[in-house]
Amino acid sequence: MEISCASGEVKDLKDVDLVIRNAGELLTCDGPETGVAGPAVSKLDVIRDGALAISEGRIIEVGTSADIERNFRGRAVIDADGALVTPGFVDPHSHLLYSGSRHVEHEAKVTGRSSGPGLQSGINYTVRRTREASDDALVSQALRDLDVMLCHGTTTLEAKTGYGLDRDTEMRLLRLTHGLRHPVDVVTTYLGAHVLPSDYEGRRGEYLDLVLEMLPKAAQLAEYCDVCCDPVSFTYDECLRIGKAAQSYGMNIRVHADQTGDAKGASLAAALRAHSADHLDYTTDEGFAEMAKAGTVGIIFPAVTLHMCEMTPKPKHDGLVPAEKPFMPQMARRAVDSGCAIALSTDYNPGSCPTPSMQMVMQLAARLFRLSYAEIWNMCTINAAASLGRGKDRGSLRPGKRADVIIWKVPEHGMVINRFGVNLVDKVIALGKTVVTNGLVASQPAR
Repeated sequence: MEISCASGEVKDLKDVDLVIRNAGELLTCDGPETGVAGPAVSKLDVIRDGALAISEGRIIEVGTSADIERNFRGRAVIDADGALVTPGFVDPHSHLLYSGSRHVEHEAKVTGRSSGPGLQSGINYTVRRTREASDDALVSQALRDLDVMLCHGTTTLEAKTGYGLDRDTEMRLLRLTHGLRHPVDVVTTYLGAHVLPSDYEGRRGEYLDLVLEMLPKAAQLAEYCDVCCDPVSFTYDECLRIGKAAQSYGMNIRVHADQTGDAKGASLAAALRAHSADHLDYTTDEGFAEMAKAGTVGIIFPAVTLHMCEMTPKPKHDGLVPAEKPFMPQMARRAVDSGCAIALSTDYNPGSCPTPSMQMVMQLAARLFRLSYAEIWNMCTINAAASLGRGKDRGSLRPGKRADVIIWKVPEHGMVINRFGVNLVDKVIALGKTVVTNGLVASQPAR
């Protein structure tokens, strides 16, 4: 096809697989592959009447509709009709494969009443249920959860083990996670050092040896090794030993850091040059400074704050959280102001955060952490991708990156955060293919 330019010059159009045009706002969320930090996190690049050209699963060009249509012809065309167009969400912290619900435990927590004798609760309850579950049950539930995540805009997900805590189940969870086939791109993480399993009570050294013994096989199935450096889990020195061993097998590091107290988890993440340090509730200013210097991305979880009833700085007598619990908006602001790149995530799991929706996370980040809309969008896209070492490949709408795109039912980016309790996604494009239409999975995902 040829078109005539204003100068009279005849110009050929380049054929591409897909053109998305007429976006009311096209939010690029662009930034360095290490994530945006400091004042930059409060800025967004918005293209009015924006458009994308896509081929072979990659973004070819980004610009105004006039620019794209002047240069490209799509074999398929999606007219956004004034809707918001954004990158797909990257959810960089989840515990995807597990069995059993913890709703009874949650009611006991929020009411302050016992639910009767024999209440089974906590991570070790989930461990027991997960060990008992069949492969088919674990995979079926995971695929259903991935469908829900996809319909709410998540196109990349990190998924940890940590509910096996023995050799057979941890390896089984790694194998099953690594083998998942779904439009959501799943990044696998080994979390043998989650908590001390109840069947190793009094044998802490033996369990740590087991975690180390599993590393060679874990490294064949998982890109990351996570360690939980926290007063209720493992110490700085224990986690440092595991982290260094994991690195010797070529694994990258993630850290559960300082969720229930300052265990120097942020300092550990910096020492290991971990890709992420997650939670950070009790992290000191010094810890944040070390992370910023090391290039470690911090990940924070407003949906955990909601579900665990941690919204107030000093609750009086309800017993829900310790009186010394940090004021979470202040923690979030210290994290952002520290110079670290900060990301948001669900922390999807059956205990502290059973929501799979990054939309909910965004909405709570504004309400509970007092973050701005621009900060929130950057934290769910480019910074989340950076925390997984994928900032070069996804997390923004930029030529050369994966064509992971959300087309919304609203025209402006602030409306996604302002409204809550409903799914505002219309379409999701994953690697250039339309996989969600009208908020529903468009066709059976590849499995």
